[in-house]
Amino acid sequence: MDYFIASRHWVSSKANGNYGDAAIREEACTMDQGKIWAYFQGKGVKSFDDAIPRLHFLLKKAKKYFSLPSIRVLNIGIGNGWLERECLGLGWSTCSLDPDEDAVRRVAILGVDGRKGSIEEIPFEPGNFQIVFCSEVLEHLHREQLVRGISEIGRVLAPGGYLIGSVPYNEDIESGKTVCPRCGLVFHRWGHHGAFTRKSLNELLCNSGFKVTDLGIRTFLDFSRGTPKNKIGLIVHWLLGILGSPIATPVIYFIAHKKHSIYVNS
Repeated sequence: MDYFIASRHWVSSKANGNYGDAAIREEACTMDQGKIWAYFQGKGVKSFDDAIPRLHFLLKKAKKYFSLPSIRVLNIGIGNGWLERECLGLGWSTCSLDPDEDAVRRVAILGVDGRKGSIEEIPFEPGNFQIVFCSEVLEHLHREQLVRGISEIGRVLAPGGYLIGSVPYNEDIESGKTVCPRCGLVFHRWGHHGAFTRKSLNELLCNSGFKVTDLGIRTFLDFSRGTPKNKIGLIVHWLLGILGSPIATPVIYFIAHKKHSIYVNS
């Protein structure tokens, strides 16, 4: 089943195997996500500051399920390390997974068990975590990586554990593309490969052995910034996000409960 929508990568027929024109297939084969990620984990790391309201929301959701300090959590995709620091502050045993070695080093200094690797091959033992955070990661994956990644999350989650995360809502992948002035390669500026709706994301999780307990659309904003006049604009922006308006760049947040073992050996 195809879970991505709104991208020429995945909307064409599964039966005939046609996933787009030659230029798009070339992008899928040659695009190096590592270079994009390394930039944002280095010189562009300040861009992750805008993610703090979203991560704060997801952490607040997590605390409703687990309040004891004995739990073990994994964050996939380090960003600026905000979530790791907050989890450590709660007394949670905190681990991180990221393809960028420098990012792993930064959180390791804090006392995090950080490991370099990919979501398709998570370098932790089965049943290790009560919570796995995976925020703004799944949209970076091709279809095969996506299915394998969700399976791996299920493998490392303990029985009764939760997957908590987010993805952009109904993203227009084509409008986010740009072209390299040197080689002419067309690529998505943030390395996104697929878009999700509530329905497609729910189907992906349910078909992968999870039970979705919470799923919604909203925009995450920092209401502590700016003047009262600006805050009125933020409220309007927030309401547009709940309605799913693309003007507000909304995201889908999700919480999914592991129902049973979903690990698939390859």
